Amino acid sequence: FEIDQPGKDSYRVRRSGTVQTIVTGGGRTAVIDDHGSEVGFAAVVAHYVRSDLDLLVVEGFKREPLPKIEVARAALSTELVCGGDPMLLAVVADFVPADVARCFAPEDAPAVADFVVSRIVSP
Repeated sequence: FEIDQPGKDSYRVRRSGTVQTIVTGGGRTAVIDDHGSEVGFAAVVAHYVRSDLDLLVVEGFKREPLPKIEVARAALSTELVCGGDPMLLAVVADFVPADVARCFAPEDAPAVADFVVSRIVSP
């Protein structure tokens, strides 16, 4: 993914061979590390995750043994990427997938939030 945009200084600097770029402004900071190869989940968590977090939302790392909520749209596929994964807790979808314990409609964000909070407070 690209967090910086063509035409920006950070974009040009990253392409000049730097291994780390830090972009900051508007109260936000992004650290871009060019590792040269894929980095595993454990390494990313060990290096970047802050100790004061109550919840870490992860996108990707589908094969990691982590609790999951999959978001799916029928326009892309009605086959779940994490279907059959025992760590799949729920699905947010615009269709009703088979063999899923919990399914939420995309417009039901408050119910999804309540579900997430219930899993954190009393797992």
